[in-house]
Amino acid sequence: MITQEYLFQRYIIDGLSVNQIAQETQLTRDQIRGRLRRFGIRKQPIQLTNQLYDNKDWLYHQYVELEKGYTVIANELGVSYITILSRILHFGWPVRGHNDIDKGAPRRGKKHSENSLLKIRETRQRKRVMTSCAYCLKDIELVLSAHKRSKINFCNQICFRKYLVINRVTPNDVTDSAEYKEWRLKVYKRDGYRCKMPGCYSQSRVIAAHHIYPKKKYPEIQFDTTNGITLCKTCHEKTYGKEEQFITMLVRVVQTMGD
Repeated sequence: MITQEYLFQRYIIDGLSVNQIAQETQLTRDQIRGRLRRFGIRKQPIQLTNQLYDNKDWLYHQYVELEKGYTVIANELGVSYITILSRILHFGWPVRGHNDIDKGAPRRGKKHSENSLLKIRETRQRKRVMTSCAYCLKDIELVLSAHKRSKINFCNQICFRKYLVINRVTPNDVTDSAEYKEWRLKVYKRDGYRCKMPGCYSQSRVIAAHHIYPKKKYPEIQFDTTNGITLCKTCHEKTYGKEEQFITMLVRVVQTMGD
């Protein structure tokens, strides 16, 4: 982590440039510049002008006494928040983080007008529609936005699951089926989500569940966990078109895990 002390030492005392610090820390120049601004580290002191935000007494009243955030002050004046932040650091006041700002202060003690209260009530009264459950045909009341998101609605999760059982669509690709996904998860868990190719020590999480005996030639064992092994992307690509050359070796690996 890049600390304020480190940046002050390297940028001010040692005289390194932003590019040199970026190369040293493996960060970008913009990231280093941002941290320098955030910590108020400058080689040249701020030249105060007759602008309102350069008035120490005014800024003290806004930032310390009224407890406004520096972004709020910047928005009110129409300037960059870095402009206000740099003055706060220049005057030596502690910077308040987002969690330190009293966000309720602007409205505390004030009452909403009748028009404002009416608008709040209207926004909180969600429009609802009556429809029926696609499984049990029971009448249900839904929020309009939820009803629009789906043409098929259900009264609860139980009806939704029963509807899927009756109307389940068999995918053309076996890798899209529920059986395949369940088989793949079992293989991953057994292998600890790591590549099991002999000689490969990859810790990559980009993995695939490889069928030792090709599923097209041996469909009867395509969902047998002993016919699966976890391979990383690189090792899996090595087997493309040469699956049968790896059968003996990978079968022995799976048998060893079961010993």
